[in-house]
Amino acid sequence: MLGRTSLTLSKSSLFAAIILAIMFNGLYKKEAYALTADDVLNKMNTDQQAGYFSGFVDGLAQARWIKDKPDQAGMNCIYNWYYKGGKPQQRRIQTWLGKHLNRQANGLLYVLIKRDCGE
Repeated sequence: MLGRTSLTLSKSSLFAAIILAIMFNGLYKKEAYALTADDVLNKMNTDQQAGYFSGFVDGLAQARWIKDKPDQAGMNCIYNWYYKGGKPQQRRIQTWLGKHLNRQANGLLYVLIKRDCGE
């Protein structure tokens, strides 16, 4: 068996490592917040918006499948709602978000999907 060594820190070294980690985190910490409809519509380009919407739809469809499995009807409804909706669905999303610029974009998308696909 090859020699195994473990890393052990003295109490003072451990304390210093913890302080250093806290300081490092404090220097580079960014505030996390949910994206508003304004952020999505006015700060993202078309490709970024498509990625954001696609990621949300995929996550929601997956959650729906987990909730309903083995029934895939809800998941398929969500996928079809977005991916087969085409330009009319994109305009509907843009219009809906445009009416609620200060609201969270993911919640607004959920409301639209829930209307057509239920919970």
